[in-house]
Amino acid sequence: MRNYRIAFFTADWNYELVEATLRGIRRFVDEHENVRLCVFDCFGKETDSPTDRSEYAIYDLPDLKQFDGILIQGSQIVRRATREALTRKVAESGVPAVTLDCPIPGCTLVSVDNARAQYDITAHLIRDHGARRLVYLTGLLDNDCPEAPQRREGFEQACRDNGVAGPNMMVIPCTWRTTDGNRVAQRWLDSDKPLPDAFVCANDEMALGMIETLTEHGVRIPRDVMVTGFDNVNSAELSSPRLSTIHRDYSKLDYHAMEVLLKKIDGEDVDDMVSYGYSIIHSESCGCKDVSRPGTIRDKYFQQTRFLKNFYTLQDDMAGELFEASTLQELMSTVEHNHEIFGCDSVYLCINDYYYDNYEKKLWQQNSEAFGKEMVLAACGSGKPGLADSLRLARFPTQSLLPWSLLGRERFLVFYPLHYNTYSIGYIVMNGISEAAKLNLHKSIFSFLEIAIENVRKKCLLRQLNDVLDNLYVHDALTGLYNRFGYERFGQQTFEAFMVRDGGVRILFVDMDDMKGINDRFGHEIGDEAIRTAARILRSVCDPADFLMRYGGDEFLIVASRKETGIEAAIQEAADRVNLDVPYRLGLSVGVIDVQTGDPRTLDACVQAADATMYECKKRRKGLA
Repeated sequence: MRNYRIAFFTADWNYELVEATLRGIRRFVDEHENVRLCVFDCFGKETDSPTDRSEYAIYDLPDLKQFDGILIQGSQIVRRATREALTRKVAESGVPAVTLDCPIPGCTLVSVDNARAQYDITAHLIRDHGARRLVYLTGLLDNDCPEAPQRREGFEQACRDNGVAGPNMMVIPCTWRTTDGNRVAQRWLDSDKPLPDAFVCANDEMALGMIETLTEHGVRIPRDVMVTGFDNVNSAELSSPRLSTIHRDYSKLDYHAMEVLLKKIDGEDVDDMVSYGYSIIHSESCGCKDVSRPGTIRDKYFQQTRFLKNFYTLQDDMAGELFEASTLQELMSTVEHNHEIFGCDSVYLCINDYYYDNYEKKLWQQNSEAFGKEMVLAACGSGKPGLADSLRLARFPTQSLLPWSLLGRERFLVFYPLHYNTYSIGYIVMNGISEAAKLNLHKSIFSFLEIAIENVRKKCLLRQLNDVLDNLYVHDALTGLYNRFGYERFGQQTFEAFMVRDGGVRILFVDMDDMKGINDRFGHEIGDEAIRTAARILRSVCDPADFLMRYGGDEFLIVASRKETGIEAAIQEAADRVNLDVPYRLGLSVGVIDVQTGDPRTLDACVQAADATMYECKKRRKGLA
C-alpha cells in the first residue's frame, strides 16, 4: 500500500470553521493508516503588519518537495501577499495540490457554490417573507479570493430576478468581522433611517454582530428587521434568535477534499473544480420556525461550561508557573508538566537555534521573522513518561520539522508559530486538535507562552545587568580594584577567612610617592595612568585570593595571608622594571603588619596600624628618618 505525506495550510482567523475543517481531516487520517498529515496553522489576518507577517512565517517552515500532496484552505488565508507567496511555492514544488473555496493556479478547487447559496437564502427572504428593501454586508472584496465577490453576485442576482433594484438593494463593503456587523448596525440606528426589511450578511460573524447591536437598542428580530448569515458556525445555532444561515459541512467537505487529493497524487483524472453541497437553515432570525434542537443546545452549553471551568483552572496554574520561572529550563519544564492544557497526547516546543543560543544576550537580528537552519527541541510534553527524554535539547535540521524518531511515530501534527513581536522564537507542535480551538482559546495559550519566554529572557538580561551594576558598585572605576563599598562587603570576609585558614593575616598599606609632582609635571591623564600602573603591579604580585583595593586617591590596601612573604620586595622589583619605560618615576611606599589568629584588633585597627607603618617607610625613603 502506498504511503502519503500531506501538508495542509490554513489560518485561524475564523476559528470555528478551521476547527471543523481539522476534525474532518483528522477523521480521514484516522481512517487511512497510510496517510500522514502536517498542518501549518496560524492566527494571521489580512493586514501587512509585522505581527501578521510573523504569524504567516509558519508557511515558510516546510520543504514542500518532501510531501506527496498539498491541501490549502485558501479562503482562510486572507492576506493576499501570503496567498500569492504560497501559490508560487506550490508551483515551484510541482507537488499535486487541492485548494478549498478559493481558486489557486495549478490547484484543484473543492468548493461550495457560494453564488448559488447566497442567491437561495436571499430569494427566500424576498419570496417567502416579502422582503422588498434589502441591505447586504459583503466580505473582503479586494484580496483576490472570489468567495466574497461570488456571494455578492448571488445576492444581487436574487434581487434582480425578484424585482428588487435601485435604492431598495444596498451593498455595504465589509471585511467578514463581527465588528463590521456592530458598526453597520450602530451607524444605521444613528442615522435615523428606517430599517430595511432584511440585513443579509456574507458570513455569520457579521450577522451575529448585527443582531447583538440591534437587540441592545431594542430592535426586534425578525419582527422589525430580518437578519441572515452564511456558514452556520456554532454561535449561529446558540444565538437568540437562532440565526438563519447557509450550512456547509466543513468536516465532510474537507474529508472529500482529501479523497480528491489522493486521487490526484495517484494520477487519476480529477476535474479542475469539484462542487460540494450546502443547505439553508431556515430559522428564527428570518421569521421561520425555530429549527434548533433545545436538547442539543443544552448539551453544548453544558459541555462548553465544563470545558471553560477546567480550561481556566489549567491556564491559571500554568500562567502562574510560567511567570515565576527564572530560567528557560524552568519554563520548558513548566510547559512539559502542563501539557494537558493543549488537549492532545504530546506537545513539542521547538526553538530557533539563533534564539536559543543568544537567549541571554542582546544580539538579535532585526525583524527575525524566519526560522533558523536548525531547531532545538526545548520541551517534550507527553502523557507517556520518557517519550522524548533522550531528545530533549536535541538539535535537528529545520526542514525535518521534528527529530526523525518523533516524526516517524506521529501521523497527525499541527504546527503553530511562536514569536514575540517580530522576533521568531520557533514553533509549537501538537499531535492532535486542541479542544480549546473550538473557542479560539488555544491562541491565548500560545500568547501566554510567547510572553513568558520573553519575560524569562528579560529576567536573565536583568540579572546580568544587575551583576554589572553590582560589579561597578564595589569596584573602583579607574583601576578595577575594590573600592570602599567592596571593602565593606569583601574586606572583612577575606580577613576572617585567612585568620581561620592560615592562622593570621598580612596587611599591606601602599602609597604612591610624589603623586602631586607627577600630576604637576605631566598632567592628570598621565597621573591617572600612573595610578592604573600601580594597581597592575599590585595585582601581578598578589595571590588571586587576596583582597586588593584602592583605599584613596593614590593609596592602596592589600589583605593577604600571613604565609605570603616577599610581597613588599616583589612590589619594588616590579616598580623598578616599570620605571625603565615611563617618563615619571613610580615610587611605592609599603607599610606592613602581621596579625596572628587571636589578635583582638579589628580589620580597621589593623589597617590604621599598617598605614602608620607605611608613613615610617615613606620617611625613610625620603631620607628623613
